[in-house]
Amino acid sequence: MSKLVAKCGIDCGACPWGPYPRKGMSAQDFEAYKRDAKRVLGHVPIKTPCVTCQIPDDKIPKTSKLPNKRCLIRQCVDKAGVENCGYCSRFPCDTVTETAGAWNRESIEVKLGASLSEEAYHSFVEPFEGLARLEAIRDSLKPDKIVDPAKVCVPKIRLADFPKNLPFSKDEVSSFKAVYNLLANIERSSFGLKDTDTFAQQHKLKKQRAHVLRFLWLLGAYGEFENGDTSRLVVDAETYLFNRGSEKSLAIWSFVDGVIFKLLSGFGVCCERLVLDGLLKEELTTGTGYLRKKGWVMSMSFDAKIGGKNALEALQVYIKKLAKEYGKRAFQRFCVADMHVLSAA
Repeated sequence: MSKLVAKCGIDCGACPWGPYPRKGMSAQDFEAYKRDAKRVLGHVPIKTPCVTCQIPDDKIPKTSKLPNKRCLIRQCVDKAGVENCGYCSRFPCDTVTETAGAWNRESIEVKLGASLSEEAYHSFVEPFEGLARLEAIRDSLKPDKIVDPAKVCVPKIRLADFPKNLPFSKDEVSSFKAVYNLLANIERSSFGLKDTDTFAQQHKLKKQRAHVLRFLWLLGAYGEFENGDTSRLVVDAETYLFNRGSEKSLAIWSFVDGVIFKLLSGFGVCCERLVLDGLLKEELTTGTGYLRKKGWVMSMSFDAKIGGKNALEALQVYIKKLAKEYGKRAFQRFCVADMHVLSAA
């Protein structure tokens, strides 16, 4: 391990995205190195290397894509005034566990279905075993070096009241109430996150909630109904990507599959990416893991316990009314479950 450790524990001196491993490589050597990284990690090192996250924001060149100034771990560590997460009294929190613990020898070998060579492990996996590196740092610290994290006030729950005397049948009102309850439960949920009074965890919760709500909005606004064994809304790839708004993460397949689908399933919402005939799953994403604009459709259905098909139809009616009445401001109303637009039906 080099002495240059990222705030999340990555070994910056050996990281494939950093400048050091590629020093002295010819263009041909670097292309082979990128292919090996893609084979092992599923991602391709960027052309312009990361200048490491220990560098201050004002020293990061404007042309650099990395480090990410918005990284929650980076911001949280900076606010606490320490070098890395190992110095935090709340270590390890969910944010750093998911980030610094995602790539390790065991998880990569399971994904590949094969053992890694020692060369591949040391070149492409070991640098990212940040959690183990942070644990070693933590064990070396004296108690007076450990500090409390930056904390934030937990925001109040923002929800509109469900409107009274809606001009619909009893069953239709029940379906709209089911949609309201779904949105309210999402707003109230901590998504299983702990330590949500800390900067990183509170902002992670806020971002995940925004992503989940945008996904619901997108499928409800642009989905087409398909009726079979299960009624579902389906959106084609191009429509999905074009209308995801500023939610960049909704174009990253690993995030959609591992976060959005997983979180929504806990509320009774079933989501799938359906591969079109004649294509392989590997062809649906770019080398950096982003969804391509063809070859798949996104689908969403509701379990019976949250209203099933009727609630799904109610979601679509509600979203379309919001969009017609409020335009660009409609999504803001959706986020607080404001259904008073239905009173004018």
